[in-house]
Amino acid sequence: MENVKEIRWARLASWIMTLGNLLPLWLLSFVIMAEGFPRPPISREVTVASLVTAIVASIVLTWKRWMTIELLLYSLFPFLLLFTFDEISTTYKTPFIILCTLILTAGVVGYQRIRSSRQRRCLVLLAAAAVTLFAAAHAANSFWSMASDLGYEQCFPDAHGCAPLTGQETPWWILFFSF
Repeated sequence: MENVKEIRWARLASWIMTLGNLLPLWLLSFVIMAEGFPRPPISREVTVASLVTAIVASIVLTWKRWMTIELLLYSLFPFLLLFTFDEISTTYKTPFIILCTLILTAGVVGYQRIRSSRQRRCLVLLAAAAVTLFAAAHAANSFWSMASDLGYEQCFPDAHGCAPLTGQETPWWILFFSF
């Protein structure tokens, strides 16, 4: 009976470590959601707290050897999304970032659950990163195509001095998932 308890604890501990490794990734995703127009759903205080917590968590997790250097670098990936979704209305950008972070989350879980060589586990991270970049580029292109179809030429939808989105636009989930 003692072995069953040890096995359960080992499984629980590995999931706790996985959640710990996901913390910086998600916190940095919240940080990049705080930029944009109309006013983002994340306040400046939450943004600063998320950034500081992500840095501290990354340092502690790396120091305790719960986070590898690959996962540390991978958790910085949301900053690439900031450039991809620049100038997109937060009405669309926020769900796009959340979905991209979910794809990146699958990469972290796969990396930690695969019992294989380090190189193969890194391939899981690279595959998730590639899928995320593809999905982000597709979503951004779909948004700009929709904005062009709506007549936004020299203006960004929802930006100061431009017409706001009216609610008649294509929903974000269609832009993200349509291929």
